[in-house]
Amino acid sequence: MATAEVAGAPLVVALHGGGYHRGYFDVPGHSLLELGAAAGFRVFTPDRPGYGASDPLPGGEATFARQAEALDATIGALWTEHGEGRPGVVLLGHSIGGAIAVHLAARQPRWPLLGLSIHGVGDRSPAHVTDAWHALPAGAPVELPPEQRRALLYGPEGTVDAEAVAAAKAAVEPVPLAEMLEIVGKWPEEVARLAAAVTVPVQYTLAEYDGLWVVDESRVAAFTGYFEAAPWVDARLQAGAGHNLDHHRLSRALHLRQLAFAAECAARG
Repeated sequence: MATAEVAGAPLVVALHGGGYHRGYFDVPGHSLLELGAAAGFRVFTPDRPGYGASDPLPGGEATFARQAEALDATIGALWTEHGEGRPGVVLLGHSIGGAIAVHLAARQPRWPLLGLSIHGVGDRSPAHVTDAWHALPAGAPVELPPEQRRALLYGPEGTVDAEAVAAAKAAVEPVPLAEMLEIVGKWPEEVARLAAAVTVPVQYTLAEYDGLWVVDESRVAAFTGYFEAAPWVDARLQAGAGHNLDHHRLSRALHLRQLAFAAECAARG
């Protein structure tokens, strides 16, 4: 842990994706929390509604919009308690957490949002993924079998260590089916409208071997083009990694880039 936080460092809040609780960002050897603390940043990773220690939303309807509303209040409370002397908040989001982060930024929250960094989310899923999600039985949360999780969420041998994949299992939770259907259904239909309302800088990363999205340079360009009101956008198609980029051998590079982005957002205002 850092002995002192960097003067002027923003508060960093990271939102996990589907099928993992907040421990997604704290896998041994790949921890955003540990690296952030060592670099002088205060990083928070709240559980999204219904995951980990977080209560489900009233009525059980956990749409991305309703989760964003609940997390708006959660981050507002974090800001009230920990924001003194800081320039604002930089919001990170992975996968479904990235989609919810876009919802959050589009809400124009009352707490000072400085920037938005998202990865592992796109605007077009392969047909076989969409078809597979729609074929799942209704009613029960979904936990992907280990072999399917490995194939969809991680890159080929040489991009990730087996020890990291095994350690990440401690953060695995079932995914509400409604989340899986929204990310391949409603989300692609509304991402352009939501992104157009984001008025802070954006950092976007899509991994080469992401099994949940159509991946190529044209998709990266199309996605980042939605953020037409952002002052600037930093985009990358990341070679040599898969969907759960935070657990790959390139995780440290990703996290350092995210922290550098946070520092730049704070410095540029």
